Amino acid sequence: MYLLTNAMKNLIRNRGRNTLIAAVTLAIILSTVVTLTISNASTKVIDAIRLNLGSRVEIKQDFIEMRQAGLDGRTDASYISLEQFENFAQSDYLTKTIFSAEMYAGSSTFFAIGDETKGTGTRINDNGEEVIVETLKLVATSDSEMLRDFGSEREIIDGRMFESLNECVIGEELAALNGVSVGDIIEIIGASYAPDKAFSLTVVGIFSDVTDEYNGNWFLSMYGRFADNRRNEVITSWETLISAGWESNHGLNMTSEYFLKDPDDITEFEAEVRAQGLPVTYGVSINQAAYDKVAGPMSSMKGAVTTFMIVILILGAIVLALLSFIAVRERKYEVGVLRAMGMERGKVAFGIIAEAVMISIMCLVVGLSAGGLMVQPIADGILEGRVATAEAEESPMANKAIFAGGQAQIGDGASGYAPESEIQVSLGADTIMQIIILTLLLAALSGVIGVVIIIQYEPLKILRER
Repeated sequence: MYLLTNAMKNLIRNRGRNTLIAAVTLAIILSTVVTLTISNASTKVIDAIRLNLGSRVEIKQDFIEMRQAGLDGRTDASYISLEQFENFAQSDYLTKTIFSAEMYAGSSTFFAIGDETKGTGTRINDNGEEVIVETLKLVATSDSEMLRDFGSEREIIDGRMFESLNECVIGEELAALNGVSVGDIIEIIGASYAPDKAFSLTVVGIFSDVTDEYNGNWFLSMYGRFADNRRNEVITSWETLISAGWESNHGLNMTSEYFLKDPDDITEFEAEVRAQGLPVTYGVSINQAAYDKVAGPMSSMKGAVTTFMIVILILGAIVLALLSFIAVRERKYEVGVLRAMGMERGKVAFGIIAEAVMISIMCLVVGLSAGGLMVQPIADGILEGRVATAEAEESPMANKAIFAGGQAQIGDGASGYAPESEIQVSLGADTIMQIIILTLLLAALSGVIGVVIIIQYEPLKILRER
């Protein structure tokens, strides 16, 4: 008890020196509280993004990879049956599958925004067939709840979402141009590579639309067809699309999304579908561009705070070691007197370590309290800057488009995704435990230096040097 009481008195007696040590210790702990809390919170968000996007595997023809491999997108493209896509969905690695496709279309009675020909334009496709010019785009999905932009930039304002066969929803501008209301029937026929496909669709919903007409792709805005304008989309169910009869995905810009039970199973899943006959021209991968876009700012922030934390720990430990060395050297006489009075080395060392622990505990309490208040606004500020930087940078593929065989590869695949811009940070039990361990290590560093110096000298030698 005497040793602890004396240690507390020494803190007051040597308050100038101990204040300096406490300031360095507090700076280390405070910085670590903030950076470690942000790093841990970022890891959880990134893991959630990985579980979402990382488990979502796309199987689609990759024209960019084909070109890089010296293949021609028109002559070397492969087409497989829709039944085969559905067979892939039976894999034990999957939880669910979403099929979606786009078909270029037109109509002589239902006109597209910007089309002054009123659906009368024609052209010759690659097969030598005369087909109508693509003015509309029929968009189909097997899961309406996963439709892109609905719930954010698109909202049903009249009627409802499609539920049954041959039902569709259209944008309010397209509806106003054609004088179409909920309950009306529109006639659409396939263009490009599907001129034999015809659809009679009942409009069951009209939605507001504030999306960018060409998803910010300047190539499409300058050279794209009317059908590439998102205002000219007619959205229906997957069942409606395939009811027209398709031998293969030729003429469809199709994407099949397979949701893995475990994102790490992607290699095994790819091997399985390749064994079932999936051509090499098809890619089996997560949407890496979308993942990078969503998780990029968060990963960047985590990397920055982790680097800062490491630098602070290294520099802080060096400064703290030097201060502790100097402090003990200044107390050599005090140590010599205590040793001359008969106090054992272990008890003297215990007193010095006790002082270091007391300083560290006080800094720990202050650091946890202050860091807990500071961490959220700091995290928000860092993430806001990282998101702004990410949005200012443009992918080299963002404004490119490749078309072949009725299929298209537009942009880099990240269109419609936004960087994760929110993070909730708080001091969790795991973070607090990590900070406590760090604090004890700092106290040990400070105390051990004193102990090492003490055991090198005999009391009489210390007093003689005095």
